[in-house]
Amino acid sequence: MSKKNKIDLGSSPVGKTFWRYAIPSILAMTAQSAAGMINSIFIGRTVGPEGLTAITLLMPIVMFLIGLATMVAIGGTTRAGIELGKGNPVKSNNMFNVTLSSLAILGLLSTAIVNLLLTRIADLAGATGEARLYLLQYGRTLSPFILFFLLNFSFIFFLKLDGRPIIAVSIAVFGTILNILLGYILIVMLGMKVKGAALATGISQLIPFLMLSTAILIKSRWTIRRPVFRRKDIFNILFNGSSELLSNSAYSISGFLFNIIIMKRIGVTGVAAYAVSLQMAALANAIGYGFAESNQTGISYNYGAGKLVRVRSFLRYTLSASLAAGIIIFFITFFLGEKISLIFIKDPATLKLAGHILKFYAFAFLVSGWNISLGTYYTAIGDPRLSGLLTLYRALLSLMIGLLLFPTIFGDNGIWMALLFAEGTSLILGIIIHRWKPFGLDFKEIKEKGKIRKTA
Repeated sequence: MSKKNKIDLGSSPVGKTFWRYAIPSILAMTAQSAAGMINSIFIGRTVGPEGLTAITLLMPIVMFLIGLATMVAIGGTTRAGIELGKGNPVKSNNMFNVTLSSLAILGLLSTAIVNLLLTRIADLAGATGEARLYLLQYGRTLSPFILFFLLNFSFIFFLKLDGRPIIAVSIAVFGTILNILLGYILIVMLGMKVKGAALATGISQLIPFLMLSTAILIKSRWTIRRPVFRRKDIFNILFNGSSELLSNSAYSISGFLFNIIIMKRIGVTGVAAYAVSLQMAALANAIGYGFAESNQTGISYNYGAGKLVRVRSFLRYTLSASLAAGIIIFFITFFLGEKISLIFIKDPATLKLAGHILKFYAFAFLVSGWNISLGTYYTAIGDPRLSGLLTLYRALLSLMIGLLLFPTIFGDNGIWMALLFAEGTSLILGIIIHRWKPFGLDFKEIKEKGKIRKTA
């Protein structure tokens, strides 16, 4: 992107900036979701329910690793964006280097830990027979690529903060296309089953890592320097990104609970049907996070610069677009659920159950994007306490309450009703908190110090 066309987060029209970031962000998020979805189709139709079950049982671990990556990446870019808004480019660049170094360390540690604990994870998930063998094979093949997976999160966020979302998204979409092509070759043509799915995912992270590294070095303002680690900076990064880790950790725990309950009450067929539903949920969440995270840089920059009117405008655009997308996804999921399921699986019992589950998910999709946007908004303005409260309630507490109560009252349908309870009550909580503290818990203190200017 030329300097002439480069987005100025502090002065370009909010609507134009919103769509300039939102469209490529949604494309990137949905493309990544599509890659997982298509590989699940390959697995479901070539390996069967056991293959889908294995990948689904390992998903809580993947969610936790995504939480680590987003905690550091979003925490680092939020602080870097606020420093840029305050006119401190040197401090902002140091945040970039601290973030990369921290993620590199986390990536190497994660690979070692996953390999050490994989059999224990399979035991806790209740995986037996072929599902257990596939789970172990998938985890061991994928684990060496975790480092690139984590660093790519950070590179994409920092390219967006530099006003270059098109470059970031183009590389992400290329990685998705590569994942799909490799998935077809390795899973379908060469018959490598879940090992092929893991290799396709890993290689499609390695090559974009090389491309993103080059883009950072050549096309962006960011420069590689020896990071200066300060306790305060590390605390700020982890604190600001903690709600994202909390969110994904909560999803890991709740996902693990779902897997255990479904395995005990329904069995492999239930987990496979749930896996199909999760693919549609992943697509809906990708769109929700695409809208929410596309404005994270704009909101953090303008909050740091004290431009509250622009902060409000970014949030308003995000919420409106998320609600409109939720309505569209509802109609598609509710009326076409069983036909969507047929793409993934051939087993009649699994197919029927998946279509039934998607009816419940359809209603949850109506408001899930709104809930995602409010949680991400508080992270963007540097208030992980409120963001953490919203995400912890939505991702864990409400689901635990629902899973404890509804299956007892409504039988197996109560498992899926817990989702509706979680999204509905999270929406109410989010509206109450936003009306109470629209600019975070510390807003009054910051305003008194004269750091906030009410300028558009």
